[in-house]
Amino acid sequence: MITRLLYALVVGILLVGCTDPAPKKNKVKVTKERKPKENLSITSGKDNPLEEFDQKNIKERLTVENGVSVEWIASPFKSNPTLKDGEVCLLSYRLTLPDGKIIDGNNRVNLPFIPYLVGYNMQIAGWDLGLHHLRVGDFAKVIIPAEMAYGSKGIKNIVPSNSEVWLYVKVLAKVAPDGDKNGVKYWIFDKGKPSALDASEDKEVFYHAIASTKSNPNVQNTYRKHLTLSYIPNQKNVVSGLRGLLKNARPGQKIFALVSADQAYGKQGYGNLVQPDESVFYNLTIRSVREL
Repeated sequence: MITRLLYALVVGILLVGCTDPAPKKNKVKVTKERKPKENLSITSGKDNPLEEFDQKNIKERLTVENGVSVEWIASPFKSNPTLKDGEVCLLSYRLTLPDGKIIDGNNRVNLPFIPYLVGYNMQIAGWDLGLHHLRVGDFAKVIIPAEMAYGSKGIKNIVPSNSEVWLYVKVLAKVAPDGDKNGVKYWIFDKGKPSALDASEDKEVFYHAIASTKSNPNVQNTYRKHLTLSYIPNQKNVVSGLRGLLKNARPGQKIFALVSADQAYGKQGYGNLVQPDESVFYNLTIRSVREL
């Protein structure tokens, strides 16, 4: 299940924001905030299905930053803390146009939720601006103006030029990291396939990577360039914070890694892509491992 979730997230980023082995039943470590049981459901009307749904269900409104607005449909656990940058949460969502057309959602790939790291531009800017005001258990509509969505370009045949988009989102849970040490916090969504190479350094790891920061959603995306990266243990062709994860990588692993500045590009940053003293988020998919 988690393998399919992360793969779907990558595809969604490629198609809307910016086949793997069969899924395994892995345990997801969830924080203790209370969680709702109901599923995300938007009822259908004759003309614009969202107008009737909004009129019946929206209870509270708040204008936040850069023209983004949040409208709550349900907020049952107000004692839960709001989502913070660097936290991974599980989301069920539908992304729509104002005319009621649904253009994206986890339902499109038959998944109950996707994992999402808050604050690091995994999607268009309006997502993070809205999520900063939500809690585990919240079901809300985030109204995202064109400037915080797809701008004057839009997306051909999907999002018109200068169109706002509406994000209907339910925050189902938070996911605790699998490790948090020496400036590297990581979540492994699939344990991968064990092999005799696990303990060896005489190997080469092939992987895909999407990288972003708080200031830049487009640090790296090997999917867009149709490029597979490789790493041999003890090489220095990746930032130091990724070397341990890649050294121990197994085929099929899906990894979120949040790497602090001192384990990434430090005080110098990296050209126009990474600012000085900026943490970097990596979304990694381990494709294969071969013996040297």
